[in-house]
Amino acid sequence: MTDDETLQLLSAYADGELSPGEVLAMERRLAADPAARAMAERLRDLSRALRGPLAGPSAPETLRAGVIEQIGFSDPPPSRTRLGSWQVLAATLLLGLAGGAALGAGAVYLDRPGGAPDTGASVLAGHLRGLAAPQPFDVASSDRHVVKPWFNGRTTIAPEAPDLSDRGFPLIGGRVDIVAGTPVPTLVYRRDRHVISVTVVSAADGAPDGEGRRDGSTIERWHLGDLTYWAVSDLNPRDLRAFADLFRSRAGGRPS
Repeated sequence: MTDDETLQLLSAYADGELSPGEVLAMERRLAADPAARAMAERLRDLSRALRGPLAGPSAPETLRAGVIEQIGFSDPPPSRTRLGSWQVLAATLLLGLAGGAALGAGAVYLDRPGGAPDTGASVLAGHLRGLAAPQPFDVASSDRHVVKPWFNGRTTIAPEAPDLSDRGFPLIGGRVDIVAGTPVPTLVYRRDRHVISVTVVSAADGAPDGEGRRDGSTIERWHLGDLTYWAVSDLNPRDLRAFADLFRSRAGGRPS
C-alpha cells in the first residue's frame, strides 16, 4: 500500500467514513503500527479543529425530525453498501410493529410515574431496528475516541462512552436513533453474542433509576447529570445490571 493510499484510508477512518470491516482492519493495523497511529491522531485533531470554523449552519432539528416522521424511518447507515428497498421496508415495518406492540400490550416502562411508554417504546424499537439491520451500528469502532466524536453534528448530545472491554463488555460502535422526533445517540456494546444498546436522552423527569422487561428484552435506566441512559438487551437482568453499574462507575457516576 502506498503512502497516499494509507493517508486516504487514515483520513476516511478519522472522519468515520470507512465500512465496518475496514474500520476493524484499520484498528488492527494501528495497534501494530505506532507511526500510523500517530498520523491517525494528528488527522483526528485536525478534523476536530476544522469542524467548527468550516461547518456551515446546520438545518434546524425540527426540519430533520419532520422529514423522518414523514418517511417513517431514520437515516440508513453510512456504509458503502446501502440497504436494499425491501430491507428498509422490513426495518420500517419492524419499527412500527414494535412500537405498536409496546403501546397496546400493557408493557411496563420506566418513563414517568403515569406509565406513559413514549421514551421506553422508542428506545426498545431502536434496539430492535438495530438487531434487524445488517449490523446494529452506523459507525463501527471499539475506540471511544472515534465513536463519541462521530455523534458531533448528528445529535445534540455527546454521551460518555467508557471502555468496558476489560470486564467483558466491549464497545463495538454507535448509531443514531429517534426518540420523540429527535435524533439521539445510541452506543452499542456486546457481551459474548448479546448486543447491548445504550440510548442517551435528555433527562425529562425525576423518576428513579430502575429496571423493566418486555418481550425478552431487559431495560435498565439511570441518570448521569442532565442525561438519562437507557440500556436494552436480551441479556439476563443480573448481567445487564452489572453492565449498568460498571458503565455508571466508569462514566463518573455512582453504582446503585
